[in-house]
Amino acid sequence: MSRVAQIVRWLWGTSWPLYAATVLGSNVLGAVGVMLFLKFLVPLPDAPGGPHEAGYLPALAIGYLVFAIIVGVVATAVLFLPVLRWQRHPETHDPNMVRNLVMRIPVYQSALAGTVWLIGIGIITTVAGIEETPRHALVVGLTSLLGGSVIVLMTYLEAERLVRPVAVVALARRFEDSTLEPPVQRRLQLTWLSTTGVPVVGILLLIAGQKIGYLSADPADILPAVLALAVAALVTGFAATALVIMSVVDPIRELQDAINRVRRGETSTQVDIYDGSEIGVLQAGFNEMMRGLRERQRVRELFGRYVGTEVAHRAMEERPTLGGEDRKVAVLFVDVIGSTGFAVDHTPEEVVAALNQFFEHVVEVVHRHKGIINKFQGDAALAVFGAPLQLADATGHALAAARELRQELKGMELSCGIGVSAGHVVAGHIGGHDRFEYTVIGDAVNQAARLTELAKDTPGQVLTSAATLRDANEAERARWTLLKSVELRGRHELTQLARPIRPTLAERA
Repeated sequence: MSRVAQIVRWLWGTSWPLYAATVLGSNVLGAVGVMLFLKFLVPLPDAPGGPHEAGYLPALAIGYLVFAIIVGVVATAVLFLPVLRWQRHPETHDPNMVRNLVMRIPVYQSALAGTVWLIGIGIITTVAGIEETPRHALVVGLTSLLGGSVIVLMTYLEAERLVRPVAVVALARRFEDSTLEPPVQRRLQLTWLSTTGVPVVGILLLIAGQKIGYLSADPADILPAVLALAVAALVTGFAATALVIMSVVDPIRELQDAINRVRRGETSTQVDIYDGSEIGVLQAGFNEMMRGLRERQRVRELFGRYVGTEVAHRAMEERPTLGGEDRKVAVLFVDVIGSTGFAVDHTPEEVVAALNQFFEHVVEVVHRHKGIINKFQGDAALAVFGAPLQLADATGHALAAARELRQELKGMELSCGIGVSAGHVVAGHIGGHDRFEYTVIGDAVNQAARLTELAKDTPGQVLTSAATLRDANEAERARWTLLKSVELRGRHELTQLARPIRPTLAERA
């Protein structure tokens, strides 16, 4: 397949047909407009054989226009051939090269249009100077130069907008450079200069040309040209301003929409990056911020799974320091019965799976009653109610959780003892400056552990103390029955025990 056939096939298979047609159409319309302006509106003095009578300049301009169209199409295709190849086989091209080339397409395209215009202006002006007079050449050259500058700017703005879909893909991975396109301030300045300043300069040149005799001496002769320039200023000014506004407002609206989605909790929100100036930095910055937010959310969720959601939230909001505070809490201790023998009779994988299934129920019940799992100790778990967040009737919640756990864990492969105790503890961060954990330390924790040991050999396998029971609400107390007093290991005073009554009796109570 020939190179020309390849180019045609690539162009037709991408978004480039619309791009080429729009850019080429604006340049052709601009060239035709300049020729018509010179032919019918510029009041050149009558001169035998001059351009208004002989008509050789319009013929020359038409010939060059056809030549410029062919050159422009071929040059554009050759210039952007690497981009077209990359679209077909992106894995075989350097992404940095493609990114830089794609983002500079508007600049390259406008530079190409400017080059074609300058060559045409030079040829036509030279011929006008040879065949007519230098003043004819000056009028033709200035008119073509002013018209061409407007068309070159329009070419840039059109290319910048049309290349966005390709730029989104090219910048999908990374954007670090804000100099790939002219800054926003420069775009606005050039837009004003080309669409407002150029027509005004043209009007001033018409007036000055008449005063010095380069144009017709009758003031009425320049009126159509002045009106034409005024209309051109309105049309091109509106079109260029609309394009440059869209180049700024569109990404701002997309960022605003993305921020609203983030407020609704859509943390996977991203915006497309298609601008090579400061706006591209904002788009890339938003995406980078969202990546950081998702990472922070992931760390918080992971952190919460290790230390508990409430502890993780408090650590995120405050700066954790070593030490603690006196808190009135309820402690629930769960310890698996016969875990050593279970480990002997089962593989490590089976032991881990059974413990995970067991503790899944423990965690669910504790959280349902507003407690936190403070730590797992092998085959045991320590739950705290009332720290780090204050909880009304923490003791009632802990006792209710213990009763529900008794029912929830029935029939499971592993059984356990459950002990509940309430009292004052020190709750805070214990450890060193480089490694510490949130925990509770106090007699209530020790008592819960001792009660758990006794509960393993008690019917129902759930125990608390009478002192703890008195601290709960009346409805919860009615669901427990007092037992004998015993001396717990490591203590020198008797502790009266209590255990839940049967569910049928509790319902009647």
